[in-house]
Amino acid sequence: MSIDKLRKQIDEIDEEILTLIAKRMQKAKKIGEIKRTKGLKIKDNEREREVIEKWKRKAKELNLSKEFVEKIVKEIIRESRDVQG
Repeated sequence: MSIDKLRKQIDEIDEEILTLIAKRMQKAKKIGEIKRTKGLKIKDNEREREVIEKWKRKAKELNLSKEFVEKIVKEIIRESRDVQG
């Protein structure tokens, strides 16, 4: 397979990743609306820890660097909080 074909596949994967992130942020926004209605805090440390640990376990299964994946998920969580708040 050529570099160009592989790069095209990477571009397609990148688009899928961004689409999924956008969907996740839409869900986070809805969660923020519910939290405000119920008077709940935006930041939920326990849930954030659960998500981070789940991502790290999956990273290990997929043979990805746990440190790399942890950085990504922490940024996603931070942005999700911003969208909620």
